[in-house]
Parts: sequence; C-alpha cells; structure tokens
Amino acid sequence: MMGNRMDGLVKPRGVKAHILRDYRLKGWKEKIVGRWTYRDLCADPAWFKGWISFDAVVWNPHDRRLYCGLNSLDSDILYRFDPATERFEGMDAQRWADAFDVKIHRTLLLSPKDHSLYFGTSLLHDLDQQHAAKGGKLVRFDPETQTFHIIAVPVPHLYLQSVAADWERGLMYGFTYPAEAVSRTDLATGASKLLAYLTNATIFVQPHNGVVDREGWLWGTYAETRAWDEVMGPTPVRLFKYHPEGDRFVWFEHGLSRKADKAQLLADPPQPPGVSSAAAETRHKEDFGFCDSMAYDGDRYVYAGTTAGVLCRIDTPTGKVEKLSNVTATGRLPALIVHDHILYGAGGMKGCTQVIRWNTRSDRMEGYTDLQDEQIGQRPARVHDIAVDGEGCIYLAENDNHERSSYLWAVHLE
Repeated sequence: MMGNRMDGLVKPRGVKAHILRDYRLKGWKEKIVGRWTYRDLCADPAWFKGWISFDAVVWNPHDRRLYCGLNSLDSDILYRFDPATERFEGMDAQRWADAFDVKIHRTLLLSPKDHSLYFGTSLLHDLDQQHAAKGGKLVRFDPETQTFHIIAVPVPHLYLQSVAADWERGLMYGFTYPAEAVSRTDLATGASKLLAYLTNATIFVQPHNGVVDREGWLWGTYAETRAWDEVMGPTPVRLFKYHPEGDRFVWFEHGLSRKADKAQLLADPPQPPGVSSAAAETRHKEDFGFCDSMAYDGDRYVYAGTTAGVLCRIDTPTGKVEKLSNVTATGRLPALIVHDHILYGAGGMKGCTQVIRWNTRSDRMEGYTDLQDEQIGQRPARVHDIAVDGEGCIYLAENDNHERSSYLWAVHLE
C-alpha cells in the first residue's frame, strides 16, 4: 500500500564539518586500491596517520559529549567531542590497545546501568599476522574517570565488527571478523562462549550491527550453507534470533527487503538528479538484503537498512519483515537511530549522502541531501553511523574517504 508519503528532498539548514585530522591523501586510484597490502598502508606516513574514519558515535547526555570510535592505524581509536567548545579530546586508547586494535567499527554502546561505554575492537591486518594478533577486545570505558577495563577477548584471534548489549541480563554479543560468528560474554565475569558460525565462506553476511529486543532476543543475519550446490538459492541472506535461556536459535528462512520488492509501506523519496547506484564499488554488488544497520524502537519493531539503500522493519513478535521504502540513491544505509519515536537515518556513497527523519507514528517522512559545509566546500564521502543530542543536532560519522581524513559532521535540519 502507498498511503504514506515522503516529502521532497531539501537541503538542511546547517551543515558543519568538525576536523580532528586534516591530511590530504594521494594515490588511492593510481597505486593503492587492489595493489597495496596492509603493511604497505602502514609504511606510508600520510596514510598511517591521516587515513582515519569516524566509524561509531554515541551521544552521552550525562556529560553532554559525543564519543567517537575511530578507524585509526595508530590505535588512537577513541575521542570525545565537546559541542560547546567544538574541540576533540583524545581518551588515550593507546594505553591498552595494541598494534592490531585499529578500529571501533560498530558500535559504541552507552549503558543505562552504569553510564559507561562498551565497545569491541576490530582489525585491518592480513591473515598472515593472525597468530600475532590475539583477538578483538571487549572494553568498558568510564567517561567520568576516563578509565578503561578490558572485559575479555571473546574469541581468540578473531575481531569484533560490532557488539549488541542485553543490559538486563548483563550480556554482550559480538559479531566476529574475518571469520563470521557470534559470541556471548558475561559482563560481570568476562566468561565468553562462541554461539554459532554465520556464513558459508562465499559472502559476507553478518549484520553491520545487531540489536537485542525487550524480551531478550538478539537479532542478526546469517547465510544459507548450500555446500552441495554451486549456485546461491533465492534467499542467501536470512534473519535469525537468539535467546540465552536454553541457548535458543530461531533460523528464519526469509531475510530483509530488497530494492526490487514491489510491496512497500511508503512511497520512494525523490532522488538527487544524475545519481545512480554505486553498489559495484562495494563487496555487496548484488542485492541479497545485506543488513547495513539495525535500530530498535524499544517496543515492537527493529528497523533495518540494507546495503542497497532499502529501509524496512522487523515485527519482533512474529519475525515478519515489511519494506518501508527505497531511501538512498547510491546505496548504503548504515546509520539508523530511533529517538522519541523519531527514526533518523543516513547513508549514501561517492559524496552523495542523504539524511531522513520520520515520525514513526505519522505519515510524513522527510528527506535531506546536499550535505555540504559551505565554509570549506567539503561534503562527507560516506556516512557510517549517526547520533542525536535530543535538541536538534544530528551527528554523522564519515568514513572511507580516500582523498582526505574523514570528518565528524554536525547537521541541523531546520
């Protein structure tokens, strides 16, 4: 049905880049992509120090600071940003991080119990260094005392692409990389358990981030095995949910919505002129409903964005998936957050990034594009994560800019 509508795309009232490092980077297309090794990247001083990404962001209302998890080859991976002074402050993650802890990919989680931040570390190194690299660390950080505590290395030699918390049960789930699996860690004891592997070794299928609903179910995605066939089935990427009571898995046979699916609840937004899909430049060239983001509304729905730029929702009691809309023109929808029944989302590629805002109790969804800081003439190459301060400011985490250091972006829609 098409009862809802999406207003035409407009430019936000204000867009400002906040710059932590500002290196101009050279040679990506000419000599690096598809040629250099990770060791080559580390050996180049400009790329080693200057190629940073803002991979994860979270707003802390208790100290009114934004915390930023970076991709940074020098392991300087956690900063906080003060909007009042517009200054960054390093949290000195190098106190505990080793040379292989080079990013906080997804997510930075703020605990409602102790007001600490929880996150996992991820990697960029090649497999020939896997025995030297001990594995991704699950870390607790106290913003008040600025102290870190390494809770566990949940899976030796594998790293944590994302984490999801069950605060009521004191559990943290981790999705591992490069071998894809899901683990569970007891936050009180650090005891960890490998729950399941998720992939068939031919496609990358874990969710960009998973979520835990109010009943204690962890939601994520997995791949069909199909070891007996050379051809993928019609649904190669599917949903699962897991509950710690009895180690119960439910392996659904369906996945997230696809761009070609006709049935949807919202009309597609107007798209920027002259823009087309950039999926060919990603590892997700085909649209199998790869999960690019999940955000839980605290009640019934898990909202999910896909790498094809589709927004859909999962009905948690039944697991039913409903397509909402095709949102981004170029693809990628990795940034979603629900705040006071308002869904904010951001994505896009190749400098064509977009923001959406939708009151999920209404029929009006707004779309914004042309995210440019007019003072410096720059725009985000991509958006990887999103945070809101509850007072009108949206923070966008830029990543994977291959021409300069990525920036933190502050957006005011009106």
